Amino acid sequence: MGLTTCTCPVSTTIASIVTSVNDCKVEFGQIQKLIFWRHGQYMTAVASAISATAWTARLSATGDKKALVSPFVTLVIPPTEPREVGSGNEVRNGIPIQIGTLSIKAEGQIWQTDQATIKLLKDMACEDLDVMFVNEANQLGYDDKNARVNGFPVTSLFVSDLSTGSYSDGSKNKFSFFLAGGWSDYFTVTAATTFLLDSVNS
Repeated sequence: MGLTTCTCPVSTTIASIVTSVNDCKVEFGQIQKLIFWRHGQYMTAVASAISATAWTARLSATGDKKALVSPFVTLVIPPTEPREVGSGNEVRNGIPIQIGTLSIKAEGQIWQTDQATIKLLKDMACEDLDVMFVNEANQLGYDDKNARVNGFPVTSLFVSDLSTGSYSDGSKNKFSFFLAGGWSDYFTVTAATTFLLDSVNS
């Protein structure tokens, strides 16, 4: 992941990018909840991603098919940076060679949450997980590679101990994880639901 790969020889024609003057705008907004499941799990039908019945089954399942929903969070995923090699006289004209995309650290906060819940989130660091994102509009952000509902692979999940805050800063736990370079290549957003932000595990 994160390595730039090229098809050789190149295709006869460069693929078209913009095919409509008024392309559809995509704005994901604020991430407010996370949904985890074990790496490699997926839903075969995209319609399942907006089905309360499908998610109820996942959230109440046992074994590998179980999905876990986080408390309310605030999360920022910054843009990735290039993976480069060489400088100065090592490379032609001193311009680094771009060989891919670096992994990115996503960081967020969980406010005013019982530490028994936080402890369970800490324990998830031992799991091999994928994550999906629920935004302020009750939409799910997921990976639609192979026309399925996949999560994004998570590495190095960390959840901090409690920060007790002060008169002007409330109690919170910080958390972070890494997403591989190219993580958003198949990022897709569902239609708005009426239930994802209210989802809980049974």
